[in-house]
Formats: sequence, structure tokens, C-alpha cells
Amino acid sequence: MRPQMWLAVSLGTASAVAGTVQSPEPFMYTDPNTGQVLCGVTIDISGVTSYDFQGAAINDIIQVTLGAAVPIVAIRWDLNLTTVGTSWAEEATIGFENQSFVAPAFGDSFSVSNMNYNSGGPIYFADNGQPDVIISSDGIIDIEFFETGFDDNPGAADAFYGPNSRLWIYTSGWPTPGSVSTLAFAGLICGRRRR
Repeated sequence: MRPQMWLAVSLGTASAVAGTVQSPEPFMYTDPNTGQVLCGVTIDISGVTSYDFQGAAINDIIQVTLGAAVPIVAIRWDLNLTTVGTSWAEEATIGFENQSFVAPAFGDSFSVSNMNYNSGGPIYFADNGQPDVIISSDGIIDIEFFETGFDDNPGAADAFYGPNSRLWIYTSGWPTPGSVSTLAFAGLICGRRRR
């Protein structure tokens, strides 16, 4: 019998091949409910795999340059999740800068194949009793993909995100002046690595 799984953030609840680099373009987003203007980036996580518990060396981590001390206030997702073997969908978890995490399939305690999970719009950390995620002084956010609750396949894949799986990150500030020149020439840099 599996243990109950409790997440720090249950918001409804998180790349390609190692070494690849993505350059998502920043965009402005105006919240239709509050009128607040945010900066957003879209990250393609198609092909990302969820392996072991948080912090395991095998886990996939995406790094995105956003600027130092920029608060991430909301996230959004549209994902196609497939689990491996007896692994459950709700175990696939996405962590942000080791500060907050989400499980897009929270409550789905069964295996899935190409199941779509859509947050239906930005989900604000504050609306869920959580603090904003503050990016470290290097200006790079680490997004880790891992298993929570039970690891059915230690040292191997438990779930993966299929084609057209996307994650959106919304910040209340724009990149720091030192990052602006980088953005002008290369867009936001998004890479994938393992620990």
C-alpha cells in the first residue's frame, strides 16, 4: 500500500536531450482579473523525464536565466504525461529553485498514458498560501523534475512529458539590467542538465 502524498503546494499541483539550449522569448501578460502586468516565458518541457526523489543525481533539471532577485509569482502548465510501469501520475513533481513544488496530476493515483493536464491559466503562489519563488543571485532558476511519495523505478524513468508539454513562468519584474543585453541578443537561455 502506498503512503498518502502531501505536497507543499497542491495547485492542481512540476526537456529535450541533455545539453540542449532553448531560447524562449519573454512576453508581457496582463492578468484579466487584477490588471497586473507580468513578464512571462514559455518553456518547452517535451521529453523531460521524471526519475527519482528530489535531489537525485539522475534527475532532469532545466535552468532558465531570468535575472537575479526577480520574484516568480505564478506558473501555468499544459502537459502530456505518461507514466512508466506501475508509477502513478500524481507522483510526477516539478520543483522551482528548491523553494516550492507542484504535482500537476495531484490526486490521480493511477498510471496514465499521454494524459493531458492543464492548469487553466496562471496559478499564483500567494493564492495558495505560498511565498513567491525568489531567484538566486546568479539570476538562474533551477526547475527539477522528480518523484514524490513513492519511487516505483529507482534509478530509472517513472514518467515523462510528451510532445507539446509546456510550462509558463510569470515574474512581477523584468530581468536585471545586466541580463537585458543578453536577452537582446539571445533571448532567455534555457538549458537542461543533470545534477
